[in-house]
Amino acid sequence: MNPPPKLENPRFDEPLCSRCGLCMGNAWATAESLKSCVFNTGWLGVHEERLFGRTRNMHDADELRFGISRERFNAVMKKPLEGAQWSGIITAISTKALQTGLVDGVVTLQGTTFQPKAVLATTAEEVHAARGNKPVLSPVLQALHTAWKKKVKKLLVVGASCHVHVLRDFAATHPWLDGVELYVVGIPCTDNLEPAHLKWVFRHISRSPDTVLNFEFMQDYKVHIVHSTGKVEKIPFFSLPAAVLKVGVFSNSCMSCFDYINSLADITVGYFGAPYTAAGKEQWILVRTDKGKKLFDLVKNDISVRPETGSGDSFGAVKASIQPTIGPILQPHLLGDRRSMPLFFGKLLSALKAKKGPRGIEFARYSIDIHALRNYFFVRHYTPERLDVLVPEHIRHLVKQYNVTDFDDLPPHSEK
Repeated sequence: MNPPPKLENPRFDEPLCSRCGLCMGNAWATAESLKSCVFNTGWLGVHEERLFGRTRNMHDADELRFGISRERFNAVMKKPLEGAQWSGIITAISTKALQTGLVDGVVTLQGTTFQPKAVLATTAEEVHAARGNKPVLSPVLQALHTAWKKKVKKLLVVGASCHVHVLRDFAATHPWLDGVELYVVGIPCTDNLEPAHLKWVFRHISRSPDTVLNFEFMQDYKVHIVHSTGKVEKIPFFSLPAAVLKVGVFSNSCMSCFDYINSLADITVGYFGAPYTAAGKEQWILVRTDKGKKLFDLVKNDISVRPETGSGDSFGAVKASIQPTIGPILQPHLLGDRRSMPLFFGKLLSALKAKKGPRGIEFARYSIDIHALRNYFFVRHYTPERLDVLVPEHIRHLVKQYNVTDFDDLPPHSEK
């Protein structure tokens, strides 16, 4: 039961790569794709100005965290789609976009958690085959090559923030997508893994690793692992084995991401800003552009909409989480080989956090802030030469709000 070599000896001098898929086709030269890599161009900045005509307002606490948007609300399909991870909002939008002729193709993922496959879906059946979460690095943009070869001129792309950043830059700076009307549905995304790493993680944390379909870090402070049997296994964040929290388990590209909320999408559809319920179907939607409004309008009659709600103190929760979150990343020797906390106490703490800690929109603020802080210090420590390229101004502004000085004296990581 040995982990892949990278888990024991992560290398930080390797090129950052999220396996977005743009350079995994033959419609255009790989060199042209690499020019649009987000790890070469940086997060947000010029991309955000190009899309919205401005950068986000640093003095608006929500815009600082959630990006520029026209509307934000919670929503759920009146008739949830069977087999969808939540209620099926993204699948419904994609299907209606095809059926109404708004687009002629949808770039999305089919396949399994461990073998995701980029596809150009052109029928409702192909869109439905893509439903469900795939929490691994996934080559979504490989299907752009197919769309170009088939001369698709109206295209919907569903992707994580790294996919969307690369897409926006490539469309703006290269001729291959000239004349293509693009619509973008963004998924909030963080902490993905290589498929081989994910299998290794499941062997460490699940009682039935061979039946796992997907997993998610949920608002009840537990990891929810969905099995092919229909069972959902729930493990408190605080009781995860130290081995799966070590540097090198989660992708270096995800640890160097500064757009958890997918700010360059026309519409962002996620879950972590919605209130947590046992049914787990309600989602959080951010309509960002006119195109995003047009996409939502396709399904508005099929959806129940509710205003955002929230409670708790996200700022205090982040302050309390800084040392246990960032310390072991910068000082891996602090992690032992046992669970971070015994399971019994982890369950008690999760229940307490779920009741008294940040909930709803406050949980979204907490989650965005703690990931921004973690990733900022990860980049500063392991790839300090990339700090100016990767970290957008609003993240620096957010980091300053927490006045974190605990790790200032640590020297940058160096390969032995």
